[in-house]
Amino acid sequence: MKELAVRCLYSALAVGSLLATSARAESWCDAAPLPVLAALTQVDSGEDWFKIYVVADGVFAITEPRQAEGVNSFLIVGSRRAVLFDSGLGIGRIGKIVSKLTPLPVTVFNSHTHFDHVGGNAEFADVRNLNIPYSLASSRGHVDPALAEYARPTLAEDHVCGSLPAWVTSREYKIPTWRISRYIEDNERIDLGNRTLEVLRTPGHTPDSITVLDRAHGLLFTGDTYYSNQIYLWAPGTDLAAYRASIDRLVALRPSLKVLLPAHGAPTADPEQLVELQTALREILAGSVPSTPASGNRRVFRFEHFSILMAQPPEAAPAPK
Repeated sequence: MKELAVRCLYSALAVGSLLATSARAESWCDAAPLPVLAALTQVDSGEDWFKIYVVADGVFAITEPRQAEGVNSFLIVGSRRAVLFDSGLGIGRIGKIVSKLTPLPVTVFNSHTHFDHVGGNAEFADVRNLNIPYSLASSRGHVDPALAEYARPTLAEDHVCGSLPAWVTSREYKIPTWRISRYIEDNERIDLGNRTLEVLRTPGHTPDSITVLDRAHGLLFTGDTYYSNQIYLWAPGTDLAAYRASIDRLVALRPSLKVLLPAHGAPTADPEQLVELQTALREILAGSVPSTPASGNRRVFRFEHFSILMAQPPEAAPAPK
């Protein structure tokens, strides 16, 4: 979930502040495409809701740039099966897109179970989540009221550029539900054939946040644990101490990483930005970096490649060992 005033892939959570300054700011629909996209090969999806980019050998970023969340889902293809890491908002039919990209059986992992990452889960038979209360409740359609307020305007005209897909006949967005086919665990591996993925629990943004590591190819799929826009550490379920520990875990992988693949904004990022984030968290907790007020008694801390939105100035405290 990202900063609307800067790029064309933005967070619905920032729409309010954008509208408040609309007299001075260009519409996010008219913003220039992210420069990184020019270096990527685009694949024609046959539909205008999604844009698809080849981000690595056998890896496709399936983006939704016409909705304010700007979600990136990733299809990771091996020789025998594939993993879809996140399924987007459920506005476009991502299952149809996936079937065009691969004939292989597909397993869905969710980076976490916020509404904008699970919308297409019901289109797939094999959806795997953590066996924890947060994920289980999300699969049944439970959303904390604070997040439900932000989910509600997902289909509103000021959150969508252009028309909605023909099959979407209402502006009322319904939180999706799905069936969990199997539970996954920390450090679990899945063999796709010629490619092995590792599941890493990285709680903090939510209790059920995971990242996925393709160690052999130096790829880290970060979900909302890291992206190059405004990182949200304010929502219900956020745990700052756990988040710091998760970033420390990912920074330890830095020497073997070639690229990060985040769930919002630019679909690729430099792994060195994890180190920048680790340092930023340390400075915030030390009280050595300034912030600016945001709505809802929140504050924004700005850095070179990202900003961090927190519910309140955090107390200085060490990360858990």
